Amino acid sequence: MKHEWDRDPDIIEGEYEVIDEEWEADGAHDSWGNGSVRLNARPPYITYTILGLNVAVWLVMSFIGTVFDINLNYQLMYFGAKVNELIAAGQYWRLFTAMFLHVGVMHLLFNSYALYVYGPIVEKLYGKIRFAVIYILSGMVGSLFSYLFSPNPAAGASGAIFGLMGSLLYFRKRKRYLFQRTFGPGLFIVISMNLLLGFIQPGIDNWGHIGGLIGGFLAANAVGLYRERKLTDKVVVWALIVVIFVLGLWIGQRKYSRRIIYMWNSHCAPAHVALFYGELL
Repeated sequence: MKHEWDRDPDIIEGEYEVIDEEWEADGAHDSWGNGSVRLNARPPYITYTILGLNVAVWLVMSFIGTVFDINLNYQLMYFGAKVNELIAAGQYWRLFTAMFLHVGVMHLLFNSYALYVYGPIVEKLYGKIRFAVIYILSGMVGSLFSYLFSPNPAAGASGAIFGLMGSLLYFRKRKRYLFQRTFGPGLFIVISMNLLLGFIQPGIDNWGHIGGLIGGFLAANAVGLYRERKLTDKVVVWALIVVIFVLGLWIGQRKYSRRIIYMWNSHCAPAHVALFYGELL
C-alpha cells in the first residue's frame, strides 16, 4: 500500500460534493412551517460546531506538518485516516476520526459548503442530539463501507454529508407531501450527480458515499424526526445497525489480517504500516 500514500495528495481518496444552490433559496426554508412537522427553532449550533471542528483539525494538522516537516500522507495517517490494515489490527477509532480529516484546503472547502447547505435543514428536522447521532453514525458507516470495499486509504466528511441526504429520504418516508413541496426531485438529482461523479472521477471514495447514504437513512429511522415518539420499530433498526458494524468489522479483520501477516512474513510491509506499528509497540 505504500504507493497509495506516495501518490499525489490531490487524488488521494477523499470526497467532494456537488451542491444544488437552489436548496439555499429562501423559499425552500420558508415552506417548512406550512405543514404537520415540528422543527427545532434554535440556530443550528451543532452544524456550526462540526464546521469549526473540521477547520480546527485541518489547521492543527497543517501546522504540525509544516513545523515538523511531515508529509501530508503521514499527517493523515497520524491523525486517524482510514487505513484498512490498521483498522483490521484493532484501530477501530479510525472509522470515527477519518470523517474529520481533509486532503487539502479545496477538499475542506467543498465539504464545508455541503455541510453548511444540508446541515441546518437536517438539524431543524431532527433536533440537535438526533442530528449529531445521524451525522456520526453516517460517517462511521461510510468509513466501514470504504474499509470493506475500497483498498485505498481515505479521509473526508462526505460519508457523513451523504448521511444527511439519506436522513432526508426518511423525511420523505414520513412526510411525503411536505418532501415533494420542499424538495421535489431535487434531492434525488443531487444524490445521483454525486454518485455518478464518484464512479467516473478517480480519487473519490464512492463506497464511503454509498455507506454514508445508507447509514443516514438507517440512523434517521433509528432516532426519528424532532420530537417524534414512534418507538415500535426503532429497536429493530438499532439492532440492524449494531449487526452491520459487528459483521463488517469481523469480515474486514478476516480480509486484511492475512495481508498483514503476509507483509510481515515477507518483510515487505508498507512503510506507513511499519512506522505506525512501531509507534504502537
